[in-house]
Amino acid sequence: MKETIAAGVSIALVLAAGTVAAQSGNEARGERVFNQQCKICHAVEKADASAVGPNLAGLFGRKAGTAPGFEASDAMKASGIVWDDKTLADYLKDPQARLLGTTMVFNGLKQAAQLADVIAYLRKATQ
Repeated sequence: MKETIAAGVSIALVLAAGTVAAQSGNEARGERVFNQQCKICHAVEKADASAVGPNLAGLFGRKAGTAPGFEASDAMKASGIVWDDKTLADYLKDPQARLLGTTMVFNGLKQAAQLADVIAYLRKATQ
């Protein structure tokens, strides 16, 4: 009986650890997704120019619509969003649904793992 309980607890701990790891995201996978889907419009290095969208350097903690050198939509400026893991995840799932009037032309990251990976990458790359 004790062995069965111990085995059950061990399995639960392994599953919980896997869930935490998945939620925290993988920077390397996030960089690949970013390069495939985001880099065409956004740069992450402060010195790099962005082609279409705002430069993402210094993203976390910044108020939406205030990226230097980029004229954001009125909707973005008026949103009151301050970028952190949660607000970024909510927005990147479906930008047009999250913020009516956004000019970001992107269907969103629908897979939770990809979303977590991109956010993990952005947390590091935009510092």
